Amino acid sequence: MLENILLNKCDDYLLTDDLQFGFKKSVGCPQAVFTLRTVVQYFTSRGSTIFAAALDISKPFDTVSHSLLPKSLVKAGVPNWIVLLLVNRYSKLCVAVHGCGVISQYFVVKSGVRQGTILS
Repeated sequence: MLENILLNKCDDYLLTDDLQFGFKKSVGCPQAVFTLRTVVQYFTSRGSTIFAAALDISKPFDTVSHSLLPKSLVKAGVPNWIVLLLVNRYSKLCVAVHGCGVISQYFVVKSGVRQGTILS
């Protein structure tokens, strides 16, 4: 519930480019493929040569720095109370590894966002 409220309050500040297809609601591979095909067909039908490059950002959720995230949110115009709430939440993020019936000691996580949550 809390994350839904925060996301709703941040929606106006976290704008992305219309040409971004990943990590956006209701947009993904099918839309990216359609756009690429349309552009290629347009230019090749007019005799142009097409050169394309693709960028696949590896593990974006795992590499978000907890120390840099607040600065980015402030720069985007996210209200300070939301930034402080997120700083508080991420500063207390500790995890343990469970395997073969054994649980490791807890350790602090300094990068990455909480995967599977609506706010991530």
